[in-house]
Amino acid sequence: MRADEILRALTASLGEKLRSYELRPREVGVRRKWTVEEIWAEVEREAIPQAVATLKALGPLHISVISGHDAGETIELLYHLAVGFGTEGGEVMVNLRTFLPKTDPTVPSICAILPGAETTEREKIEFLGVDFPGIPCRDHVFLPDDLPVHPWRRDEPELQEFLHRMVEWEKGHERTESQGS
Repeated sequence: MRADEILRALTASLGEKLRSYELRPREVGVRRKWTVEEIWAEVEREAIPQAVATLKALGPLHISVISGHDAGETIELLYHLAVGFGTEGGEVMVNLRTFLPKTDPTVPSICAILPGAETTEREKIEFLGVDFPGIPCRDHVFLPDDLPVHPWRRDEPELQEFLHRMVEWEKGHERTESQGS
């Protein structure tokens, strides 16, 4: 599979929902070096499942992770995928970027297409407050289920108070442990 073939398939499938794209060459290898092309594309959030389904139809598809961060007025998500994963012809890394308004941080789940995406979607629910309609399970993976804040959100109103309580709890916990020894 070649990067230009993948771009043609994405363009045909998504049309204007594919807002922009770029091929980025990257040198890989240690003893023998060669260049691979990565695709970086911005996709409308509603079209993320369609883009992932298009990629999956091209060959084995692997999701590494969905990375995300608070980008000010929006939340940026990056889906890091490998098309042709584990095949003899090699794989092409595809990075799909989408922006979610903080007033409506939702994007359809891709778990029905790639069940392996569930853990990384659940992480974004916990840390960024993103909603993934269609995700099979919303239970927290890393943080307590009753945690009232999303730690990666800069505008989280409760975050400073929560961090202050955690620091105070930790100080009290350290004193209790040192007295018990």
